[in-house]
Amino acid sequence: MVLALLTTSFVSIVCLIITAYLGFTMQGRADLGQHFLFGFFTTFLVTLSQSMTMFYFIGTGKQVKQLVANDALGPDFIQRTRRFKARVFPPACWAMLFTMAAMILGGGVDTRMIPTWTHTALAAGALYFNLVAFWREARHMIEHNMLMIELEKRLAAAPSSR
Repeated sequence: MVLALLTTSFVSIVCLIITAYLGFTMQGRADLGQHFLFGFFTTFLVTLSQSMTMFYFIGTGKQVKQLVANDALGPDFIQRTRRFKARVFPPACWAMLFTMAAMILGGGVDTRMIPTWTHTALAAGALYFNLVAFWREARHMIEHNMLMIELEKRLAAAPSSR
């Protein structure tokens, strides 16, 4: 699951870079259509990967709570999972927000109602927050896997405390 989530996040960053490249190098209406379609797909992929990553941390956090309900070190494990969420959720939310805003306001740039720099700044913000989110997700998913291994060992050593 972790590998799939990180792969979709990485692919969404690559798609975001390709979309930006298409936007900067477009020559006419045909290129605009390609930029729009790639941007639409990228927005879908970013939103999917970031929201699924958030659900992963929510679901595994709930699993940890259930596993350590009667354990003396339960609060420590729960606090660690909360810390992971607190570090991952903000950039993941900002990544989705900036990506969606860039996509939506891109239509305003096409109709000349919104200046190009606004769309460009939002796209740059989207790329930045997607990179930050990817880095934090990778780091905290690894830490979370180590927490789960530690928890499994603890529960296997003391099955009666379960």
